[in-house]
This record gives sequence, C-alpha cells and structure tokens, in this order.
Amino acid sequence: MQQEPFIQKIPSVPDAFKAILRADLTVQWRNRRAMIMSIIVPIIFLISWKSLIPEIGPGGVISICVAIGLPAIGLMGYSATLARDRERGIFQRLRATPIPTWIIMTSRIVVQLLVMALMTLVTCAVACFVDGIEFSFLSVVLIVIAAVIGGLSFLALGQFIAAIMKSSDAVNAAARLIYFPIAIAGALGEIGLFGTLVQKIVFWSPLGTTKTMLAAAYAPSTINGDVLLAVLVTLGYGVVFAAIGIRRFAWSVN
Repeated sequence: MQQEPFIQKIPSVPDAFKAILRADLTVQWRNRRAMIMSIIVPIIFLISWKSLIPEIGPGGVISICVAIGLPAIGLMGYSATLARDRERGIFQRLRATPIPTWIIMTSRIVVQLLVMALMTLVTCAVACFVDGIEFSFLSVVLIVIAAVIGGLSFLALGQFIAAIMKSSDAVNAAARLIYFPIAIAGALGEIGLFGTLVQKIVFWSPLGTTKTMLAAAYAPSTINGDVLLAVLVTLGYGVVFAAIGIRRFAWSVN
C-alpha cells in the first residue's frame, strides 16, 4: 500500500495571528509583575503631582503622567523583551514555523499597545477617584487614542535599540540611559526649569509631542493646528525608528 506523502498545512493569516497573539498574551500575563510595575509609574507621578493641578491644570498633569508611563512600556519593557527572547532562541524557533515574520512582530506590538491602553485607563481612574479630576467619555476615548499613537513611537524606538544592539545587557543599559533623561526632562523641562532651549527640545521630542496630544485629548475643544502637527511629528518618529529598527533587526545573536 502506497503511503501518501506528508503535506505540511500552512495556517491562514487570521489563524496564525490568533495563535501567536494568544501565546503572547499568555506570556504577558505570566509576566504581570513587570506589567504592574509599568502601570504604577504614572500613578506615582500622578499622586506626587496632585498639588500642581491648580497651577498647570488637570490636562497638564494627566498628559505628563501618561506620557512618562509610555516609554516605561515601549522603550524599556519592549526592547528588553525583544533582546531576551532573541538570546533564548525564541525568534529562531518561531521563524522555523510557517508563520510570516510580520505576524510575529505585529502580535507583540499589539500586546504592548493593549498594556499601554490599560495603563492609560488605570491612570485616568486614579486621577478621577484620588485627585478629583473629571473626565468626559469623549476625553477618555481620545486620551487612549493619543496614548496609543504616542506609544507607537516609543515601541519603534525600542525596536531601534534592539536592532542596533544584540546583547540584552547592552539593550537594557541603553534603554535606561535614554529613559531617565526623558522622564526627568519631560516632567520638568517643558515648564522651563532647564531653560528655554531645553524647553523647545522637549516640546518637539517624542515625549513632548505625546504630551501635546494627551493634553488636547483631555480638552477636545483645544484641538488645533499645532496639535495636528504634533500628531504628524509623533507618527514621523514612529515611521523613522521603525523603518531602521525593522530593517536592521537580527533574529538571532549569531
């Protein structure tokens, strides 16, 4: 009796994406301690800056706190995960499957965006119940959208760092080296404590444009041409960093 040749069945794109996304969500849940720490970062700033609400307004406080939490997830968490999984050979094993590589990376990005959206919603909830900041339904929706757009630029920056450095230790060091000046300058530089030059640089940095979007999202009536320009600049950062990061990303350390 002649045996039929074995034919490998290639999964459809939706089935492959669902399988990879389910696996990435499971890994994220098992690593929920790191996720919780990322969510706590903006809450710490939110509680500490409660006294500044009368001075810079609720929208200013919300925009700073959420914007500082985004690079903690996209820049530090995402880049570290990419470097660690690459060293463990996870990407090599995934590429040996009939799943397109773009699905592998897209699934990871979607999971990180979901974490960013969750962090934003938790921050808004704490701001409402602890700081007494009031939100409209439209404001919350726009704030989440702005956080996702800004978060994409930091995910792209994390991809860029993981691409130009192969060692996970080097990636972690570079992410921390970039994050802490961003957090400090972003929180204090834009209000002029470091001079007008630093203020302008911070304003047009990925963190600054993200803060502009978030502040406008809190008060939709303030959306104008400058806010739309901030959206375009933020998307531009994401496109540039992602283009370089994806092109130069090595799937293995060898």
